Amino acid sequence: MSQKHVLFEDALGIAIEKTRNRGNIFGKKVVLVRDFRGCIRVLMQKKKLLAKQKTELNKYRKELSEALGAYGFPPDSMVLDADDLEQGDQLFDSSDLHLITYDKKTDFTIKLLERQIIGQDWIREPLERHTTTRRVTFFGIKGGVGRSTALANWSWRLAKQGKKVLIFDLDLESPGVSSTLLPENLLPDYGIVDWFVEDGVGQADIVNNAMTASSPLDKDLPGEIRVVPAFGRDAKDYLPKLSRCYADSNGNTFKPWAKRLQQMVEQVEDYEKPDLVILDSRAGLHDIAAASVTRMDAETFLFAVDSAQTWKAYSFLFEQWKQLRQIREFRHRLQIVASLIPETGRPEYLTRFITNSWDLFQTYLYDKDDYDETGATTDDVFNFGQNDDEAPHYPLPVYWQRALQEFNPVSGIDEKVVKEAMGKFMEEAEKIVFEDGNI
Repeated sequence: MSQKHVLFEDALGIAIEKTRNRGNIFGKKVVLVRDFRGCIRVLMQKKKLLAKQKTELNKYRKELSEALGAYGFPPDSMVLDADDLEQGDQLFDSSDLHLITYDKKTDFTIKLLERQIIGQDWIREPLERHTTTRRVTFFGIKGGVGRSTALANWSWRLAKQGKKVLIFDLDLESPGVSSTLLPENLLPDYGIVDWFVEDGVGQADIVNNAMTASSPLDKDLPGEIRVVPAFGRDAKDYLPKLSRCYADSNGNTFKPWAKRLQQMVEQVEDYEKPDLVILDSRAGLHDIAAASVTRMDAETFLFAVDSAQTWKAYSFLFEQWKQLRQIREFRHRLQIVASLIPETGRPEYLTRFITNSWDLFQTYLYDKDDYDETGATTDDVFNFGQNDDEAPHYPLPVYWQRALQEFNPVSGIDEKVVKEAMGKFMEEAEKIVFEDGNI
């Protein structure tokens, strides 16, 4: 009988099981490294082993190599010493490490280091920032959910109240806010892709202060709507620029893309000094969305419609977050939005939506109960009842309106239609973003 093949979803569990209770070899901690292909090997800190421990280590290498099959390495390279890698010891303190098991009795810890081509930013900690401007991210796991329409109308409402709003169109593959809020004749000289391309060769300062323009949507309003579009006035060579703007480089030095994004946003914030920054994120699970959703110190509105495809897609993301220790640093900043709520059967639709949303949050992000191991009530528990209207799973509503299906904000805003469609959404969004609602 042929040996059963090990699949990707099985490999990590096998490695954990084979490594558990191996503190007699590895000491207090060990790191499992999963590479770009999903193959796993073990990283241990340098230590002097007794003869018996060496024998046990060799046995472990062979067992783990055989157990992992195609997702393992040959026995002689199954376990690496920190000294085998450049700056290997520093990996044990890396912020990219994720705790996957800890034995209180033996104080033995197993951590995971993921080496992914994409998806890494979804599981990284929030970025350090130097500005204090309020930020909010508009995100949808799928496109076509009315995200840009809600963003434009809310920006108009804030400008009407005297606020200066600064919008970044980060949906670079499908830039919508840029064209929606800025007619071609009002585009600035440069856009976001220009900044990244020029930053890649160390001359972002050329475009820094020439990539923002005012939207005519703020005409005759006391506030302002300033837009940083994906592209500038001369959109020539957009695709070649786009293909080069995601690199982890800053001049001749390595700098992760997310940190470059933070740098760009902060530079424009310093120059514009807005009351609120809105990051219009790319839809889907790409790292570009990850940076704006989890790493930019922003309140995040998760747009959704009540469909099996939407909840399944969000479950992929939430399941990844569940394994992330840094989730506690941003889960309180997530807020679901029920978008395009149909004209008929609204109460029934919202009931289903709330149930599905609560199931998602309860399964992956909410703490299981209100008590610690001693039975005492905890103060920092993150859990909400299904019908708690202040919970992040309880949706801010955006109602479908026929008049908004061909929405062109530059032609003007129908205040009555907007209020009916998203008045509640805008009111609650302001309470969330501005804390006390006094804006």
